[in-house]
Amino acid sequence: MPVLSEDSGLHETLALLTSQLRPDSNHKEEMGFLKDVFSEKSLSYLMKIHEKLRYYERQSPTPVLHGAVALAEDVMEELQATSVHSDERELLQLLSTPHLRAMLMVHDTVAQKNFDPVLPPLPDNIDEDFDEESVKIVRLVKNKEPLGATIRRDEHSGAVVVARIMRGGAADRSGLVHVGDELREVNGITVLHKRPDEISQILAQSQGSITLKIIPATQEGKTSAGTEPLELLTYEEVARYQHQPSKRPRLVVLIGSLGARLHELKQKVVAESPQHFGVAVPHTTRPRKSHEKEGVEYHFVSKQAFEAGIHHNRFLEHGEYKENLYGTSLDAIHAVMAKNKVCLVDVEPDALRQLRTSEFKPYIIFVKPAIQEKRKMPPMSPACEDIAAPLDEEQREMSASAAFIDQHYGHLVDAVLVREDLQSAYSQLRALLESLSKDTHWVPISWVR
Repeated sequence: MPVLSEDSGLHETLALLTSQLRPDSNHKEEMGFLKDVFSEKSLSYLMKIHEKLRYYERQSPTPVLHGAVALAEDVMEELQATSVHSDERELLQLLSTPHLRAMLMVHDTVAQKNFDPVLPPLPDNIDEDFDEESVKIVRLVKNKEPLGATIRRDEHSGAVVVARIMRGGAADRSGLVHVGDELREVNGITVLHKRPDEISQILAQSQGSITLKIIPATQEGKTSAGTEPLELLTYEEVARYQHQPSKRPRLVVLIGSLGARLHELKQKVVAESPQHFGVAVPHTTRPRKSHEKEGVEYHFVSKQAFEAGIHHNRFLEHGEYKENLYGTSLDAIHAVMAKNKVCLVDVEPDALRQLRTSEFKPYIIFVKPAIQEKRKMPPMSPACEDIAAPLDEEQREMSASAAFIDQHYGHLVDAVLVREDLQSAYSQLRALLESLSKDTHWVPISWVR
């Protein structure tokens, strides 16, 4: 019977076992199965790989030294002092090349097992008033972008808490800051007794790495019950801006909740002063009617051209109605502004992020209907006070729509217009438009740089 040596590997053992298998009438199926398994090539390859790995585990190529860079520098100093022969000069030149020096640095990193990233140390002055688990140190990387969070001061405790997280901002991307968290420090500066303008300045001036000391909310994502925000601060670097007559007018964007009737309001402004204001003419794929003119009611285009515009992101928003496409294009906005007119557009709030650029410098107006509770006098009770009737279903929907826009897009709005009737809403809008051309307004600082 063949004998295995001490150096024999597993695949040799398998080969020997296969050769030693003999037919057995009592275990014919089992013997056939074993022979098939031992003869499988993939198993043999796995055993060879296993053997190689075990070999390198026993005889791993350990580094001769852990400071190859330092040794190379020592050798270079010696050669610079006595480099006479051509071989010495060649060696000095090789050791001076960036690629070889980088390779030696990598060698030392591997030899010293310096693989884990080194995190900056935490601040030493952590308050002792809180348990270790209740204080969280958050380090964010923020360049010129805003932090992307709003805060409020709790009217009962005076604490500064996070009121809202802007989607896509630095705070949102980190996943470490949540609504209801209490803000204690910014870059080691306590904010508990700071004025709102001081807190805003600290955050606006913080660039690069910003360290926040916060106390997590009891219930993540919700503020304390019964508290109302006194002050809302949006941390976006801003600057004063006044429109110059030599520049193109700013874009005026109207967003509205249910019942705002923006189209009617927009058309009245243009009808009263067509030399100063204009609207972006929408595009459509439906056939033109006999009384319609190209470029007046609509730009009539083919479905292929419309879809090409969608593909190239030329439409601010678009939709389908009765198998026809409708949409507002960026080119239509540019066409109005090129005539040195104020362009008025009404869009869905989701389109605001695409418009908030230095090119358009949009002035965003949120229009919402006035919702008042109806009051009625109970019959036969002259001494009783009026009783407020509950809102009907339509009014509840209007109120919910306005609250949703205010919650999710309120930080982007420049002015709020409450519409009671067309004439009063028109007067408010004209006053806002006049102030837009005369007064200075706050805009993101990136728009004026």
